[in-house]
Amino acid sequence: MNTQTVLFSSNDFVSPSNLLATTTAFFGGEIDLDPASSESANSVVEAQRYFDWKANGLKQDWKAKTVYLYPPRDLLNGSEQPEDKRLFRKKLRFRKSAQRVWLEKCYDQWIHNQFEQAIIFLTSSEVALLVTQKIEFDFPLCILAEHPKLLKETTLEPVSSRVFGFVYYLPPVNNADEAVRNFYNSYSNLGRVYT
Repeated sequence: MNTQTVLFSSNDFVSPSNLLATTTAFFGGEIDLDPASSESANSVVEAQRYFDWKANGLKQDWKAKTVYLYPPRDLLNGSEQPEDKRLFRKKLRFRKSAQRVWLEKCYDQWIHNQFEQAIIFLTSSEVALLVTQKIEFDFPLCILAEHPKLLKETTLEPVSSRVFGFVYYLPPVNNADEAVRNFYNSYSNLGRVYT
């Protein structure tokens, strides 16, 4: 297969297989829910359940034990964002990075105990490093050592990327210290882990 280098466009991508293998093993062999997926992407992720664009995971409750999230990179208009809640306070909802909106949704679902633990894969440096500070999103982080080897969603062919990869972990409330140690041990083979 030919690999091509791209800067992201409106095409969607699927997570790198080495990250998915690590995540599946970390979750004990199974990902319960992928809330931002498609039939094609889930053939690689192999989550027990997923929400595609029609089901729109931004409008769903994410009841699950484990969640794996790789948000799309588009921009979302205010009307496409979730209704105002604690994390969506502003009456005027300006266009935001979809990765930011999905990150906020995931955080909201975790706070409301909709799932036990989550792995979030981001490719937006701005969201991963700046937005997380604005919303006080202070969780364990793995910065991938290499540019992620993404798959093109339509063909599942590998695509070389120039983006960086960031993996955040939302641990279970019970036994969080041990879970964070396990995250460190599992993901340090992919990059540098900060806890």
